[in-house]
Amino acid sequence: MLPLKTLLTAAIWICIAQTSQAQPHYSVWFRSTLSVPVGKKFKIDNEFQHRRQNGFENENLFSKNLMFAYRNWVHYQHNDDVKFSLSPFAYFSNYNIIQKQADETAQPNSELRFSAAVESQHSILGNFYLVDRTAIEYRMFSNSQSDITRLRNRFGLRLDFTERFKISVFDELLFNLSGTTQQHFFDHDRIGIDFEYKVYPSLKFDIGYIHITRLPLTNTTTLHESNIFLNLAYQLHKGT
Repeated sequence: MLPLKTLLTAAIWICIAQTSQAQPHYSVWFRSTLSVPVGKKFKIDNEFQHRRQNGFENENLFSKNLMFAYRNWVHYQHNDDVKFSLSPFAYFSNYNIIQKQADETAQPNSELRFSAAVESQHSILGNFYLVDRTAIEYRMFSNSQSDITRLRNRFGLRLDFTERFKISVFDELLFNLSGTTQQHFFDHDRIGIDFEYKVYPSLKFDIGYIHITRLPLTNTTTLHESNIFLNLAYQLHKGT
């Protein structure tokens, strides 16, 4: 239980340290994943996401809806260090990021998304790994917003303390390749820390913190966001 206590204590201290800086926007992200291995190389994931945010002129990160989503993934584990992924379908219900009073009552905008990604890891020293994930996604909106093609890359360092307990630090950059003006080529940047703990062989969770610098499509100035996230993943059975 020591790794679990260490994980939870570190996450709490990160939350306290960041909220004390009085960032202008706060959010909390939840994600649950149901995984089904198919043979030795393939796995199918079904993801359910819910995000909350602070309201207008308050700092309660659970106050208002931010997003509901369902997404499926098909993963192909090429070898121990390289994985290819394809998401043929994802549905998002996106609420406005609350910056003014009217944002609290604005109706959500729905989005369909198709994605492809490749992820790799490279051992650099014992249990230290360089981890890189590059993805491209096509986003289709229900409102008048043009479809957007977005490129994203996450680069980080992971330390595997044990097979069950891992810590990662990362920086993920997202860029709009089409569907926006040149001024909005930069979408946002995520700098974060992730604590992963495998409770059982079939159940694991991640908890961590992300600082986000975001350029909303409806604005010309960046927004800074403090985010706490919790991800749960359950695998139905092992591959054969």
